[in-house]
Amino acid sequence: MGIRSRVTFGALLALIATATLAQNPKDCAAVKFSDEVLERFPRAQEACQDVITRDGQDYAVINARLVDVRGNTMRVRFRHADGSMGPTQSVTPPRDFRVLINGTPTRVADLAPNQDLKAYVQVSRPVMALEPADSTQTLVIVPLVAEEAVAEDSERTRLAEADPEMPSTAGPAPLFAAFGLLFACAAVGLRALRAVRPNPAKKI
Repeated sequence: MGIRSRVTFGALLALIATATLAQNPKDCAAVKFSDEVLERFPRAQEACQDVITRDGQDYAVINARLVDVRGNTMRVRFRHADGSMGPTQSVTPPRDFRVLINGTPTRVADLAPNQDLKAYVQVSRPVMALEPADSTQTLVIVPLVAEEAVAEDSERTRLAEADPEMPSTAGPAPLFAAFGLLFACAAVGLRALRAVRPNPAKKI
């Protein structure tokens, strides 16, 4: 291969690589996420790699990194365009669900941490799905909620439920204190009465 042919071939490869990395930026730039989606996933526009339509709904294709698997629940983090990772999301698909890993259908229990997955975030609603092994399979939709937000809500609920119980959890100490004060007042009163009562032994 001559020098000119090599240069031409290298330029062609560079153009192909650039087009591959872009991954349809026009659709991602044009798609409009709902306010509910942006509230839970503020960087959805930036993380978008492509836009597809499934079952009449538009989804942003987003790369995700598997954190771990607990039972049949997968914990994943979305990858942003700058390489940073978003908050952890929990996804619990059906027991027989298979994820497509390097072209191979893989059970959830067989997944390993740090594996890359493909996720779909619905444009109009705060829900997400993972790429199924069978492209004809209906997407398994789950709420798009970060674990940090779930933990904060649980803590607020716990504190709110604990407030009404605070008077009952104080115990009997205040009641004992009230009785003690009452007895002390009674003792002082009796001592005062004895002081003013005439002594029979001092009759004239």
